[in-house]
Amino acid sequence: MTVAIRRYPSLSAPTTLRQSLTHKFGPEMALTDVQTRDEEQERQHLAETVHLLTTELERLTTAINSSASAIQAHKTHMWTHWRDMDAAEKVNVRVEVNTSVTLAEYAVVAKKRIQRLLMSPYFGRVDFQANGKTAAKAHYIGVHNLSDPKTQDVLIHDWRAPVSSLYYDFESGEAFFEAPQETAHGEITGKRQYKIRNGRLEYMFESALNIGDDVLQRELSQSADDKMKNIVATIQREQNAVIRNETAQVLILQGVAGSGKTSIALHRVAFLLYRFKDTLSSDNVMILSPNKVFGDYIANVLPELGEEQIAEIDFNTVADKFLAKVTDYEKFSEQVASLLDHVDEAATERMRYKATPEFVTCLDAWITSRADEEFAPREIEQKRKRLSAEWVAATFEESPTLPIFTRLDLVANTAVHLLKQQALDSGAKWTAADTNGVRGQVRAMFPYRNALAMYKAFYSDPSRRGLFTPLGRNKIEYADVFPLIYTMIRTARQENYGRIRHLLIDEMQDYTPVQYAVVRELFSCKMTILGDSNQSVNPFSSSSPSTIQRIFPEADCLELRKSYRSTTEITDFAQQISRNDKIIPIERHGRPPQVVACADQEDQQAQILALIEQHRNSEHRSLGVICKTTAQAETLHRALSEAGVELTFLDYDSTEFAAGIVITSAHISKGLEFDTVIVPHVNDTNYTNEMDRSMLYIACTRAMHELHLTHVGPVSRFLDFADGHRSGSGAIDAETAEIRDQATGARVG
Repeated sequence: MTVAIRRYPSLSAPTTLRQSLTHKFGPEMALTDVQTRDEEQERQHLAETVHLLTTELERLTTAINSSASAIQAHKTHMWTHWRDMDAAEKVNVRVEVNTSVTLAEYAVVAKKRIQRLLMSPYFGRVDFQANGKTAAKAHYIGVHNLSDPKTQDVLIHDWRAPVSSLYYDFESGEAFFEAPQETAHGEITGKRQYKIRNGRLEYMFESALNIGDDVLQRELSQSADDKMKNIVATIQREQNAVIRNETAQVLILQGVAGSGKTSIALHRVAFLLYRFKDTLSSDNVMILSPNKVFGDYIANVLPELGEEQIAEIDFNTVADKFLAKVTDYEKFSEQVASLLDHVDEAATERMRYKATPEFVTCLDAWITSRADEEFAPREIEQKRKRLSAEWVAATFEESPTLPIFTRLDLVANTAVHLLKQQALDSGAKWTAADTNGVRGQVRAMFPYRNALAMYKAFYSDPSRRGLFTPLGRNKIEYADVFPLIYTMIRTARQENYGRIRHLLIDEMQDYTPVQYAVVRELFSCKMTILGDSNQSVNPFSSSSPSTIQRIFPEADCLELRKSYRSTTEITDFAQQISRNDKIIPIERHGRPPQVVACADQEDQQAQILALIEQHRNSEHRSLGVICKTTAQAETLHRALSEAGVELTFLDYDSTEFAAGIVITSAHISKGLEFDTVIVPHVNDTNYTNEMDRSMLYIACTRAMHELHLTHVGPVSRFLDFADGHRSGSGAIDAETAEIRDQATGARVG
């Protein structure tokens, strides 16, 4: 074990001992002895903490069992003596049962937290000497808070606690944190980082800086898990600033590929749930995610941090809610698949037009103006009773801020009430047909029957003709889906998500301004919006942070530029496909990416089989085979399955992420990561336009440790730079070549 430790006042050997050892054995021997004593004391501290946790776990288990017994006893007593009890006794029994249930539920939550802490009680320590104090105090940092049950002293601070910001935000020297009563100033005299697994100390480091490079490198070099994990032990200073931002009403986070933006956003949710626990719960938070596979992939992060899972939604769900009884529509995945197959210039022109903030402004102004320009008040007559056109106009003008169809309904309801009363006063009957007759007369004063008719009329203007093209008699393009929904929201009252107090939106670049306008209408809450403008799957309708800020002018914009996912070699390779000068890669080296030229499709399949076998024999766990389209992925999945490879195919209908070998498209792979990635079919006919370039970049940036690309025929123009990465069929390495030959021979035989 390599341990690099500085002197810590509360744990290190006394100065006199250190001086004595230095005088007798020399400085190196003295330092080694001090380090050994430090490590022994740290192990002793860990053992004491584990013992305390074990004792607390036993206490909670006993309490839960006692509560369960008490609840059962109360229920038995209640059923046995129910008829003999008076009202007060019944109420008392109910109160006792409810109290026992509440205590048991609290104990269950506490037990889960103790069980998590037993695995790894803490990951860091910061020694802070507050101004006016004579000595520094050691603060241990963990996933959850732990207090001594006897003294109530905090033994482990939750990573979200104010004092924990010292660990993330400061180097040794002057520092401060926001205590409950005031800002505490002082000096950091030391910081340590630990790796504790199953209650055992694997290693520890001293870190005078932020989160030390040694720990970060160890964590980044690990194999990918089947689900996203929490990163509390390695949160960096710039990431911590995002997590602990309490003031932003809307926070727009631009993060380069591999910057951990999704994980940081989830940790931000966990922080806000901790910080505002009296007013915010997991029931009040929602994530708008790109697809169900991604939602499943990130599902473990919040539970690992001790928070309940939050509700998930996607734009397809929103569209279904609004359009189920209105019209059929093209899905976003269908739009992307169509563009990847063939770029229709007329269709892309329509997409571009409807993907700007100016379009939202224009549509909104047009909708607003219809009430003034096209509402024609007329006399209402029913059962020989009349309301004048002047009355209709005056009633309509009483609610100028309401949506147009809501205003019309209000006029109709008021008219029905007055005319019905007049009819009944005169002895006439009033039927449902009379009510419908009045409503029909009012609706006839406005030329559009519903929001869809209004939206179609928007394109009757000569300057917009040709920009609305249905896909069939009752189906609209995806580019029209959210403009239509926005029209529906602006013309009639709609149910919104009032209970949601914080919305998390991922893959922000794939949503248009009008989609954000819909979100603004449906969610009147704080938001965290994140993504990477370099990873758009549809460049004809993508959004940048500045574009989104046009819809949310009050938003704060932050940026994460450091990339942690991929090795330096993979990051440099991807940079030459799609340049992003803002990216700052963390230096971690590995094998250079390989671009393998294959003789034919049979040879390409043999190469892929060889790479899969090579992966199986490596220390890595996850492998992603990422094709440009789901159709290509499905075809290759079938071929590899027939060759005996066990792998999971993910398409747009998939709901769960899978461990092991996965084959999917670049679009679906967004947000995921794999130890090794294979990108097939990187020829110049498959990856040829700007949309293809984006897909290729996304596919390559999913790789953490190894990246392989294969092709038949001329390589893609986006890989012309890759001379130093190219190899022929058989030049990968000796082991891979042998495996490939065996695979080919087995298949031919």
